[in-house]
Amino acid sequence: MIRIILNGGPFMMVLFIFFAAIIFIAVKNIKEPYHTNGIILIGIFTAFIGIFATWLGVNNALNAIPDISKIAPHILLNGVLTALITTFTGGVILLIATGIWVYFIKKHNLLVV
Repeated sequence: MIRIILNGGPFMMVLFIFFAAIIFIAVKNIKEPYHTNGIILIGIFTAFIGIFATWLGVNNALNAIPDISKIAPHILLNGVLTALITTFTGGVILLIATGIWVYFIKKHNLLVV
């Protein structure tokens, strides 16, 4: 599992830094409201970073197709798999951030309709 996460490329560290920021804001929100909407904003940003990293990875993989005679197909597929890890991680972080955000919105009664 750790090997797969580390294979996600350089954008994985950015995603984990944003996840740490979400956890930090969540801990600060335990007693009183503290930038509660920042939780969902950072979560959305992680999803966008994941999609962007996947686009870069798939674009690089597709650019290698003209040289496919020099590259084994399983290497190309491993590159695409590595690119998709960032999208999955960004989506999971968004899902967690949404759950945390909803919890604190209800706890601090911040939802204005």
